[in-house]
Amino acid sequence: MRDDSLPQPFLVAFPDDEVGPRILLDPQYFTGLDEVGDLLAHLAQLYARAFVQSGRAQDMRDALEQIQDMFDSEMAAVDFEALE
Repeated sequence: MRDDSLPQPFLVAFPDDEVGPRILLDPQYFTGLDEVGDLLAHLAQLYARAFVQSGRAQDMRDALEQIQDMFDSEMAAVDFEALE
């Protein structure tokens, strides 16, 4: 039985050498697609900050630009007809 008084994870991610990150989502957590966009932007900022702090990126602008470039590239490669 689910106890709604305790925080419940809505996203769990594991490394997977064969397919890249394996991500499990609770589809009931978000009520709209705009919230998904907010999550992706927040994750990008968190990862950018981590890369700057670890020395793997020059600064936040550089890190976020690299993340956005890869995101845009991956989204451009989506075969929308195959998803139907």
